[in-house]
Amino acid sequence: MSEKKTDIWMPLYIGEYVADTMTFTTEQHGAYMLLLMACWKAKGTLPTDDESLVSITKLPAARWRAMKVKVMAKFDLSADGLTMVQKRSSKEIAKAEKVSAARSSAGKAGAAKRWQGDSKPMANAMANESQTDGQQQQQSHLPTQVEPPHTSSEPGAVGGGEQSPTKAGEVCKAIRAKKVADVNPSSPELRALIDKGVPVETFEAAADICAKSKPPKGFAYLLGIVKRQLGEAAAIASGAGMPEKPWDENRSTIEAKAEELGLGRWNEHDLSVDRETFPQFTARVRRAVEQRQGVPA
Repeated sequence: MSEKKTDIWMPLYIGEYVADTMTFTTEQHGAYMLLLMACWKAKGTLPTDDESLVSITKLPAARWRAMKVKVMAKFDLSADGLTMVQKRSSKEIAKAEKVSAARSSAGKAGAAKRWQGDSKPMANAMANESQTDGQQQQQSHLPTQVEPPHTSSEPGAVGGGEQSPTKAGEVCKAIRAKKVADVNPSSPELRALIDKGVPVETFEAAADICAKSKPPKGFAYLLGIVKRQLGEAAAIASGAGMPEKPWDENRSTIEAKAEELGLGRWNEHDLSVDRETFPQFTARVRRAVEQRQGVPA
């Protein structure tokens, strides 16, 4: 049986890919996927020169230079400094080659038994080989092999290396980028704040404060900042602690206070000699306010 090529398909862990590329634009996604496929075909390496990378990504040179730093941050320089590598790609390639070698050895062993005239093992080997060939042929027509996402602490990936794209994981990733390292995506306080609708940008701003503190503050301090900001925002929204708007600011507010007290609005249509002027009306409202509150209005 001929050996199967390992570069005709590559695994794509969708959940990890999405988590690792959360901030990519559509154009950056396209460039990154082409680089991942080229890296897989080249047994885990990429060239370092822009001319080759532009050719791989199919982008104009100016567009490539604009996104190069962000996209190539997913790769590392090799030990000899001649190529770019990605740890997860190298790991998956080694795994695929190991599986291919094992299948090849099993096939050769089955062939040897067939030549020895053992009919039963020959029949089993032929059945197993037919099933394996069918599976490999089906895979060869697919651009990627989709496997269930799994959690891994190893950064980078053929499609990432972080946990599945939960909101807590996204927030912790943003916080780590701001140099606050002791994050905990399972923190009940963090999840409660996220459930209240606190955006990633608020956590990032708090992380900036922690990183610039002397000495730098940690994750617990960061959560305290966010909770305090959330409380202040709620207080502002409810009006608690805010000064009341003066009731005698203008005619509209004075008449509104008069109606609240049951005095009614000022009768501007009264043209009698002893009619109540608006200043007199205001004074009457003021007296009513003082009587209700027991203090000067």
